[in-house]
Amino acid sequence: MPTDPREIEAVLRAASKCYETNPYFSARYPERGADFARSDGGYLVTLVDQPLAYVIQQVTWLGTLLACRGVPRWLLETHLLVLHRELVAAQPKRAARYRRLLLAAEMLQAERRAWLTQPLFDALAIRFMRAAGPGLTGVGPLPVAAVCDECCGIGKAVPSLVSWLGDPARFSARWCTALDACVAQARTEARQRDGMTAIDATTIGAA
Repeated sequence: MPTDPREIEAVLRAASKCYETNPYFSARYPERGADFARSDGGYLVTLVDQPLAYVIQQVTWLGTLLACRGVPRWLLETHLLVLHRELVAAQPKRAARYRRLLLAAEMLQAERRAWLTQPLFDALAIRFMRAAGPGLTGVGPLPVAAVCDECCGIGKAVPSLVSWLGDPARFSARWCTALDACVAQARTEARQRDGMTAIDATTIGAA
C-alpha cells in the first residue's frame, strides 16, 4: 500500500466503488474479493513513479493472473480508470504521476478493442443479459471480455470464468445456454476481426 493517507483513502474508495458496481466479486469471492480489490489498488499506486514500460509490464502480469482466476481484464481496466480518477481528485498536483495508471488502462482497452469494437462489445453484453433472464446483475461484459482475453493469448480466461458463471448448480438452464451462446458469438466476431487493429501497447503515451 502507499504511505500517503490521501492515496490510501483514494485506493479504498476506488476498491469500494468497483466492488459495489460489480456484484460478481461478492458473489464469487465473498470473503476475499474486497480484500483483493484493495490490495491490488494499493499495489498499482506504488507503480506510479516507475517508467511507463515497467507499469505496463506489471499491469499485463496482474491482468493475466486475474484473467486466469476468473476475473477478466476488463474489470482491471475499469478499476484502473476509477483509481486514477480518485487519485487525481485526492491529489490534483500529482496528476502527472497518476497518468501512468490511465495509460495502462488505455493499453488494456486497446488490446480488447483490437478484437471487438466497443459498440460490438456492448451489444454482445446486452444481448447476453437479455437472453439470460434472472441471475446475477452487471455481468454482461464479463464473458465478452473473457473472449477478448483469450484472443490475446490467455487460454484460461474463458474456462476460468465459465466454470463458475455457467455452473448449472448456480444458474438456470436458460442462463447457461445464453452464456454459451454469448461466448460462441463473441469468438465468431473476434475471429472475423482477427485483431486487425492491434497496436504495440508500449507505444501508448509517454513515460
